[in-house]
Amino acid sequence: MRISTQVFFQRNVDSVLGQQTKLSQQNMHLSTSKRVIHGSDDAVAISTIQRLKQDLSMGEQFLKNGEMAETANALEETSLQQVTNILQRVRELLVTAGNETYNAQNREAVAVELEGLREELMGVANTRDGNSQFIFAGFEVDTQPYQSNEFGTIEYHGDNGDRNYKVGPGVFVQGNDSGASVFNEIAEGNGTFVSEANINNNGSGVINEASVIDSKAANGFLSEDYTVAITETAAGADPDYSVYGLKETTVTGNATINLASVDISDPNFASFDPALYDPAVANGVTVGFVAVGPLFEVTVNGVSATPAAMYDPADTNQQSVNLNGLNFDIQGVPDVTDSYTLNKYVEPTKYTEGQSIEFNGIKTELKGNVMNTDSFALRQSGEKDIFSTIKDAIDTLRIPGEDDVASAQREMRFNMARLQVDNAMENVSGIRTSVGARMRTIDNQSESTQDFNLTNQKTLSNLEDLDMAAAISEFKMQMSLLEVSQQTFVQMQSLSLFKLI
Repeated sequence: MRISTQVFFQRNVDSVLGQQTKLSQQNMHLSTSKRVIHGSDDAVAISTIQRLKQDLSMGEQFLKNGEMAETANALEETSLQQVTNILQRVRELLVTAGNETYNAQNREAVAVELEGLREELMGVANTRDGNSQFIFAGFEVDTQPYQSNEFGTIEYHGDNGDRNYKVGPGVFVQGNDSGASVFNEIAEGNGTFVSEANINNNGSGVINEASVIDSKAANGFLSEDYTVAITETAAGADPDYSVYGLKETTVTGNATINLASVDISDPNFASFDPALYDPAVANGVTVGFVAVGPLFEVTVNGVSATPAAMYDPADTNQQSVNLNGLNFDIQGVPDVTDSYTLNKYVEPTKYTEGQSIEFNGIKTELKGNVMNTDSFALRQSGEKDIFSTIKDAIDTLRIPGEDDVASAQREMRFNMARLQVDNAMENVSGIRTSVGARMRTIDNQSESTQDFNLTNQKTLSNLEDLDMAAAISEFKMQMSLLEVSQQTFVQMQSLSLFKLI
C-alpha cells in the first residue's frame, strides 16, 4: 500500500502528540496527587467524591458554627456568674438592712451601695461580644438593651430573640438568652402571691406572703386579688379582719383598680357590703363605671354612692375613691363597659397577734398592731424586672421614720424584695444550667462531626488519591514511549529513495 508523504508525516505527528498528551495528563495527576481529577478519570467514583466533598464542607461549617456558639455561650456564662455575684451581695444587704438596730444613716449607706450594684448590674446586662454586639439584646444586637430614662427607670430596648447555630444535621444550639428572660421576666413575691401593706396604714401590722394549701380550692380563684381589711365595730373596740376578693369581669380600658380599705362606720356601708360568697346564692357586688362628661362615676351594682364617687381619668396619679366605706385606689383610663366583681370571703373576725388566716385554699399570717381601716393586699404574682426590685429596695431604705409604722412598711417591702431577688437568682441559675447543657451539646456534636469528617476523608482518599509509586513508574514508561515515538519519527523522516541511486 502506498502512503503519501503527507499521511506519513501526519501519522507520526499524531503519535508523538498522543504520547505527549498522555504524559501531560500523568504529570497533572502526579502534581495534584489525585487519581480522579475529571469525570472521565473514573465516571463511577466522581459522583461519590463530589458528595463526600460536600459532606466535608458542611462538616467544617458545623465545626465553625460550634466554635461561634461555644464562644457566645462561654461569654454569657461569664456574664451570668457576674450577675449571680451581684445578686448575692444585694441579698446580703437586704438581710442586713432589716436589722432593727439600723438607723437612717445606716440605711442610707446600704442604699448607696445598692445604687452602685444596680449600675454594675446594668453594665453586665449591656455586655458586648468580640464583634461589639450586645449579647443580651435578643436580635437587636446593635441596640444597647438597657438604658436609664429621665426618671431613673432602667428600660429594656431589646427583644425576646434567641440566636441559634446549626452545629450538626438537624442540631441547633442556642447562642444567647435575651435580657427579657434573664433580667425582666422575674416572678414577683413567692411566685403565687405578692403581699403588700397599704401605704396609708396607721398600724404596724405585717402580713406574710400567702401560700397555697389546697390547690383544688385555690384554682377556682386564680384571677382574684385579695384584700385583708381591718375594721372596728366601735371606736376603741378590738379590731376585726375581713377578706375581700376583687376580680375582672369585663375590662376593655386600661385602668387598674384595687380595694384599698374598708370603713364599716360609713352610714351607707351596709348597702354596698358584698354578700358572703356562695356560688349557689350570690356572686358579690359589681363595681362599674358611668361616664359623666369628662369624668367617670364609680358605682356598685349600678347604684351611685353617697356622695357620688367621681374619678378623673385626666389625672395620671393614683386616686382614692370612696364608695360608701369601700375605698378603691384607681389609676388609668377605664371604659364604661369595664366591670369588676367584689366578693367577701371572710366575714369580720376578731384579730389576734400572729393571726393565721385561711380561705379559698390559701393561707397567710398577720402580725403586729393593726388599726381600724388598715388593709393588706394579696395580689396574684406577675413579673418584675430585677432593676425595679433593687430600686424599690433603695426607696424602702429611704422611708423616713423610726416608729413602728415605718418599720412595718420597711419590713413588708424588704420581705418582698428578698423573695424577688431569690427568684432572680433562681432564674439565673436555671439559665446557667441551660448554658452548660448547650456547651455540652456543642462539645458532643463537634466530636461527632470530627469523627464523621475523618471517616469521610479516609473514604475520599481511597477514591481520589493517587498511588504515587505506580504513577511514577507509569510516568517513566510513558516518557520512554514518547522518546521512542520521537526517535522513530526522526529516523523514518531521513529515509529517501535517492540514497539508493
